[in-house]
Amino acid sequence: MRLRLGSAVAGFAVMLALAGCKLLGGGAASAPPGEAGAKSLLEQFMKPGADHKALSAPLRPSKADVAAVYQGDLAGKLAARYDEMWSKQPMVVKPNPGQTQLLLFSATSEELKAGTGKAGEFPGGYRRVAEQLKPGLTLYRWKFVKPGETLGMAYDGLVHVNGHWVILPKPWMAAR
Repeated sequence: MRLRLGSAVAGFAVMLALAGCKLLGGGAASAPPGEAGAKSLLEQFMKPGADHKALSAPLRPSKADVAAVYQGDLAGKLAARYDEMWSKQPMVVKPNPGQTQLLLFSATSEELKAGTGKAGEFPGGYRRVAEQLKPGLTLYRWKFVKPGETLGMAYDGLVHVNGHWVILPKPWMAAR
């Protein structure tokens, strides 16, 4: 009896892990930091039958998440903007039909400030807000594209902060 119960508990634990472990705080937003984690997270959106709304929901930033990325007045403006945006119509990250490949670009806070590295792959609006980025962060921009193409569904502002992934898109819109 003890062996069967132990096997059942172990089986349940494996099932939870494979299901994304939502009950224990797992899922897309808990992918590890770094480029491999970003890629792993974003590839989930391209899987057949992916629930894009459910995958996107954990990427909603909190006020603390925004404050971990941006300094000064911009952090407050962005927190209010993102809260309003997600409350009215939650952001849903989703490739268009046939977009089965991922193009992923990253730039550090310092590269975005200096315009070096892959900063040129980011929308030009980042130049207006780069000075308010906190140091030591890596931001990601990506495109879901059809095989062999370079144009597709583009997103920006993915960052790993406070132990999870969030998306802070188009920060320059609040800097106006």
